[in-house]
Amino acid sequence: MYIKGPDRKAMADAQYTIDEKYGLQYSLTDCKDNPLLDYNINYYAIIDPLDYFRFNEYTSKYDMQALTFILRNYNSNYDLYKINGRGNGQKIKYKIDEETYDKLKDIKGVKGFYAYAANELTGDKIWKIENLLSNPKYYKEGVKDPIFKSPNSLEMQIYNKTKNNEFTKIRFLKGVDGEISEGKIIEPENNINVKLTLDKEVQDRVEGILHEDKYKKYDQIGVVLMESSTGKIRAMAQKNDSTSNANLCNGFFAGSIFKVIVEEAGIDLNLIDKDKTIAVKGNIFKKADKHKIGYEYTLSEALSDSSNDIFAQLGWKIGIENMYDYARKQGLFNKVLNFEQEQSGKLEVDLSSPKIEDTSFTSIGQTARITPLQAISIPNTIINNGVYVQPTIIDSFLKGDKEILEKITSKTSRALKSETAETIKLHMMDVVKTGTGKQAYIKDMNIGGKTGTTSYKDKEKTKSDGWFVGFFHWKGKNYSMVVFVNNIGMNVNGIADEEGGGTAAPIFKEVVNALKK
Repeated sequence: MYIKGPDRKAMADAQYTIDEKYGLQYSLTDCKDNPLLDYNINYYAIIDPLDYFRFNEYTSKYDMQALTFILRNYNSNYDLYKINGRGNGQKIKYKIDEETYDKLKDIKGVKGFYAYAANELTGDKIWKIENLLSNPKYYKEGVKDPIFKSPNSLEMQIYNKTKNNEFTKIRFLKGVDGEISEGKIIEPENNINVKLTLDKEVQDRVEGILHEDKYKKYDQIGVVLMESSTGKIRAMAQKNDSTSNANLCNGFFAGSIFKVIVEEAGIDLNLIDKDKTIAVKGNIFKKADKHKIGYEYTLSEALSDSSNDIFAQLGWKIGIENMYDYARKQGLFNKVLNFEQEQSGKLEVDLSSPKIEDTSFTSIGQTARITPLQAISIPNTIINNGVYVQPTIIDSFLKGDKEILEKITSKTSRALKSETAETIKLHMMDVVKTGTGKQAYIKDMNIGGKTGTTSYKDKEKTKSDGWFVGFFHWKGKNYSMVVFVNNIGMNVNGIADEEGGGTAAPIFKEVVNALKK
């Protein structure tokens, strides 16, 4: 067969070039171009049996024995005496440690052998947001092997944009006598890379807080921090990255943070009078209100004290469909970032024929399942003067390190009147100054928020979660944050010993203080 010159040259180059690929096909960086993924340095020794036996007749016996003994001393199964030179052209790859690698790299004369070090992604913390984003496959329930995620998922969008990229390679040149040169790293120049909105420094600070000894008793804590006006997520962290991502992969009952939605709907639709007081009935829920029957609450005080009694009454006036509508306007009950395993949440009520108790429990967030990622829009819409800003985690796609191919911007829409947002903003600031959110208070900072505590059954056991959603001003910008603490303390009577104000709110405060340093 006649082979043209260029093709013959390409075949020859391929024959005498060895490329070892490693890492990811693209770089994943934060908003300041810092690498986000965790890598381990792994070490390998490679034997090409055909060349090893064919070209080492005159090789130094000392080098041959040194190679054999070093490998066998590291792992008795790495025995070169047991391999043969026939094979099928497949190289043998031995994983070794750094000490063994340092010994082997000084062996220069053995043909058909080389060693190298490679940065490879760590296999742990699979639910860490960066790792979740960079993995195009997942284990679907009932399926043995991992499968590709849905084509419209965020992960597959990244995969499809980067799948034709080149890998980083270590290139070795092989002579006609089988001698292999020292490897040279080849970095691809025109890959499509991904820049996220996350700030690694902020992310690391948040993770450090969640792993402090004082939070050991909590199995899981989730935190999402977002730049309010742009929707850019600066941190999305959780305490335990070995279990499903708490911020987006589970729907939790919202509890009293949902009362902000209730108040929004009531004021915005002129269904409640924000200046009128409301009296405690005392017969709506089993758990008594802070004040006795007949006590007259202002609307601000009702939110500040998180009065279930008053908000149930407000809910009756507003109606469950209006509450549902205002929640959906702000991204609740829908995927936000469109991760494959992201949950939509739901309102566990038959909207076609709701009962009065459905309305009562919805008014205090006990029928609304949402993710912490969805919950961040509750304070964010308020601090944005009634405008919903959809959160984003991808900043841009880049060619190489600099050239922007595609810039991602948040979708925005008006969810409520600016006057409504201003009223509720002041009420949420009162929550932090004098109400259930006092443990989030920081002197000389404008902080507003809402606490939430839930009660639910899990395998016949009563459990409770704690929430705090809030906003604050830092370095000339407004930020919103949600803190979710899973499975907080319960006493023998099924009543929460701890509440969102005593669990999630202090974490919120600690994160804000950490950012100020």
